Parts: sequence; C-alpha cells; structure tokens
Amino acid sequence: MSRHFRSTVSEPEGRGREFGARHAAEIRRTVELYAGLFERAAGRVVDPRPFGALALGRVATFAPALHAEMLGIAAGAGIDPERIGAINARTEILAVLNAPARGECSTVVQIDPYSSAPVAVQTWDWYAEFSPQWLVWEMPRAEGGCVTTVTEFGIVGKAGVTSRGLGLLFNILHHARDGDGIGVPVHVLARAVLDGSGDINAALQLINRTQVSASSCMTLVAGADGASSAVAVEVHPGGPGLEFPDAHGLLVHTNHFLTAPACEHDTEPAQFPDTLIRHDLLVRRLRGRTLTSASAIAAMNSHLGTVGAVCCHPDPTLPATGQHATLATIVLDVGAGTLTAHPGGPCRHAT
Repeated sequence: MSRHFRSTVSEPEGRGREFGARHAAEIRRTVELYAGLFERAAGRVVDPRPFGALALGRVATFAPALHAEMLGIAAGAGIDPERIGAINARTEILAVLNAPARGECSTVVQIDPYSSAPVAVQTWDWYAEFSPQWLVWEMPRAEGGCVTTVTEFGIVGKAGVTSRGLGLLFNILHHARDGDGIGVPVHVLARAVLDGSGDINAALQLINRTQVSASSCMTLVAGADGASSAVAVEVHPGGPGLEFPDAHGLLVHTNHFLTAPACEHDTEPAQFPDTLIRHDLLVRRLRGRTLTSASAIAAMNSHLGTVGAVCCHPDPTLPATGQHATLATIVLDVGAGTLTAHPGGPCRHAT
C-alpha cells in the first residue's frame, strides 16, 4: 500500500473514479472500520447509508464538484455512494449517535508578519485500528497549481495545503449542540476551503456561511508577499469563533474551544481533560521561542499523560480496537505549497 497518490485527472468525477479504482480495497476497509465504529458507539446495529444519503444531499448543494468526486470514488471502488457519503460524514454520524469520542490532535503554528514561511505542524490522532487507512493525496488543478491533503481512503479531505499559499490544520471539537441532524460534513468543508482561491479572507467567508452539525477547529495558515497570518476557526453549529496568534506569533490548539460563547458549552474538558494539559504544556514549551518545524516536532515529543499525551500510543495491555494513537505528524510548507506526513508520532521524528 502506498501512502502517496497523485491524480492524473483534474475533472472531479473522473478524479474520484481514478482514485476509487486505484484504492478500492483500502476504501472498502475504511467503510468496514467505520461501520464497526458506528455500531460500537451506538451499542447496536447501525445502517450508515441513510446518514450517507443525507450527507450526499448536503454536499450536492454545498459543493457540486465534490459531490461529483464522491460519486466517482464510489463508482471507481464499486461501493454504494451512500457508504462513501457516510465515511465523509463520520464526524457528524458519531455526533448523532452521541458517541463519547475523545478529542485528538495537537496543532502548533508560528507566524512572522515579515515572512511568508510560517511554521505549521500538527499531530493527527485517531483510533489505532485506522493506522493503515491514510495517505497523502495530490490533486493538480485544471487551472494550474495543486491541492494536497492528508486524508483517509475514501474521504475527500482533512489537513492540507495549496500551491496558492494557504494551509489548513484540523482538530476535532465537541459542543453540546453537535448531532442535530447531518449538516455539511466538516471534512468536506475542509476540502472546499483548500479548493478555493487560496485567499484566507475568502476561506473565512466560506466557513462563516456554511451550516455544520458537528464541531472542528480548522486552523488556516497563509503566506505570501513576505507576510504570513494564521487563525484558528472553531467551527460549530452556532457559527465559527476565531482565535489568533499571541504577540509572539504563536498559536496552539488542541481539542477544546478557546473562544466565547462556544466554550461555555464545550463537552470535551469534563470528559477528556487531557486537551487542557496538552495545550498548557505546548504553550509553556513554545512561548517566546523562534520555531522551526523541527523544533516544533521536538517540543511535541511528550508522553506526559500516556494515552492522552501529545504523542499518543495505545496501551499495550489492552486490545488495539477502540484505543487512540498518533497516526501521523503533519508538517505544512505553505510557501512551497507542499506537506510532509510522517507516519506515527513526534517521538519517531524528533531530532
């Protein structure tokens, strides 16, 4: 199995069909794993297809090109489109099922207003059984340039970067209003941001007018013309909140809301307070320093809190199913429009 794929087709349906045909076995496995996760979360048999159909309907209105791409993935892989809709809406379905899913991922960004080369790094933590289910997908655009995303087989996007100078890092959040139906899937929204013009203001406008039913933080990072900027956009059903870097250009985000009023209805800290510990640790390690990607990864090499650490590993005494792990450490080079996804956590890559 390859961790990297570069599309040769730029038309959305054809791009999806090519991807689906090339990765049919991996996509089927993703569908199987999420079917099991949904059933564990609900404590009963769950048919994800009705949820997937709702998600496809939302995407058809929100981003017709991505709807066509998802249908192409389904056709290429020989899978019901509703099942592709369901895995793209996995965050929304877990919210509907009221799953006690812990937060995952820690994000570190540092900007310099006089440099177009911001530092942007995140850990991506998810269930350990999904460790083989991700890749880097490069998508050259018909109009020129390229969009690159780290994602799961069959899901159209997650963290990523564009050749137009915009990057996006991705952390799950949990809000009391999550789970009221199926809105625009946050993974589809992330990809739509990457597919946009590359302008951070246009990206914020798109996010602001999109109705979601589950929460996530999308940290936008931009660099161009000798300047850089960043903002953590806390997306939730009540509308986004914005958190900007501190006076030293540092922006750290884990899995709790930093902005009001969403933080007043944040369900994460009570259930999984490690998000607070991770955030505090990283801020203390990094505040006032001038960072590189390597020094950011080194600072994220922490196992304090064991299964709730920045660098997360499953408990070896327990079954792998249902445990969390850091599946990848992602570094964006916004200036070059490229990314590097290191398998595993920072402890495997710190220098």
